[in-house]
Amino acid sequence: MQSSSRNLSRAARSFCSLLALSLVFCIGEARASHEANEPSDGTVNSFRWLKEPVVLPETSIQQAPGERVSLSSFKGRVVLLNLWATWCPPCVHELPALDRLQQRHGGEDFVVVAVSVDQDPELARNLFKDRLALSHLEFYVEPPANMAKIFPLDVLPSNFILDREGRVIGVLRSYVDWDSPVADVFVERLTAGTLPVRPAN
Repeated sequence: MQSSSRNLSRAARSFCSLLALSLVFCIGEARASHEANEPSDGTVNSFRWLKEPVVLPETSIQQAPGERVSLSSFKGRVVLLNLWATWCPPCVHELPALDRLQQRHGGEDFVVVAVSVDQDPELARNLFKDRLALSHLEFYVEPPANMAKIFPLDVLPSNFILDREGRVIGVLRSYVDWDSPVADVFVERLTAGTLPVRPAN
């Protein structure tokens, strides 16, 4: 996991307060105690489940120069929203596994939406398309200043589960082994609506 020095915008702090019924998202505290407050074993078992779904404000991301996609366009599917950056080694390590997860499970019920929060979209695009040669994920990018209005960016990678209504229901701010059979069961249970959601402590 990598920590940035960017400050959260007022909107992000508002979203933070909604998410952080018991999660710690404010930058100062997160830096000091992220591992203590949000421990992760590197698997999907470390997802934290929110007591109440959080409705996102209308948000769009760039898919190609001049083309934007609204997160609300994914409604009807369970969404794994992954925020990453080229300067974050765990993010780069996680992307190929996310690509394989999309290959195995992507479709009408589930989609992986991996969004680069790099300042330089071309740098991110080159890594995504050329170096990693990802073929099952769509490439999305949005400047950190824009994404920080909605999501806390002090820890990357960050993974959010959105339900079929587009609401945030689960959070894991850490690298995840998406190649694990446990991850496959996780996605299958999410799409079937049978995953036991435990409120965050």
